[in-house]
This record gives sequence, C-alpha cells and structure tokens, in this order.
Amino acid sequence: MLRMPTKAQLPEGPHRAFVEELFSHYREAGRPPLRTISNWIKNNADARNLSGTASTETIRRVLTGITIPRIWPTVDTILEALCGIAGRDPNEQRWGEYSNDSESFRAAVKRHWNAMLDDYEQDEEMPTLPPRRDPQLWQQRSGFEDPWATAPARAASAAFDDEPPF
Repeated sequence: MLRMPTKAQLPEGPHRAFVEELFSHYREAGRPPLRTISNWIKNNADARNLSGTASTETIRRVLTGITIPRIWPTVDTILEALCGIAGRDPNEQRWGEYSNDSESFRAAVKRHWNAMLDDYEQDEEMPTLPPRRDPQLWQQRSGFEDPWATAPARAASAAFDDEPPF
C-alpha cells in the first residue's frame, strides 16, 4: 500500500498538486496493490484503446512523486486504470452535475500534469491555444467548399476561374 508523500518529501507546488490529484484516484480505487493496477492495464489495453503502458514500478514512482511522466499516454493509462478499478469514467465531471465546474477527471489530471512539466503555479494564467476553427461553419459562411478556389462569379456571363488566388 502506498502513502501520499509528506510535504517534506514532496514540497508544495505543481509537482505535489499533480501527485495529489492522481493519488486521490488511487484512494478512490481502494488503494489497490500495484500488481492489480498493472494487471488491469494489461487486461483492458485493447478494450479501452489505451495508448500507453505502465509497469508496477512506473506506477509506484508516479504515485509517490519520484518520477515525472514525460508523455501523456503513460499518465492517462494510469488514470484509466485507477478510474476503471474504482468504477468511474475518467471523462466524468469532476465535481458532479450540481457544480459550475465542468472539468472532467481527465482534464484536471492533464491540467496538473502540464502545470508540473511547465512548472506553473495553479493560480497563474497558463497560455492556451485558441479554439479550433469549425470547417462546417466556415463552409456555411463562404458558400463553397474549396478554400483555394476563386469564389463563383456573381454575373452570369463571367466564367468560374479555378486558378489559385496567389
């Protein structure tokens, strides 16, 4: 059975916040033995379409704050296993339907993981990318599909030119 590292072992900051978030799922799962978590990953890799792996030693080192996973699939696989053992969906809303916070368990763990890697404090504003463009919305606004084609001629006598606009 693992214990959450003390503040002397793992001081306050983004790394501790990440371990606390993941460790809460370990507690929710009933503090299963590492072999149980590892076996769950092996047995459910195909059914859950897991993109990462994690050995018992990797799981132990992540949950005790010794190792910082450098790739998201490793963290996501551990989270999937802990949520699977606990009977929860990692995409479930973290604070339930009665909260204004709609962040999922997965999104919270990923936010803490990114903050840890970037060494951000949780109250700092983290840079984000703008939302992706919706191609269907763009098509509705423009009236035609090919973004490189010249717009259809307005006059009936003008011919359509399919030359690129550059």
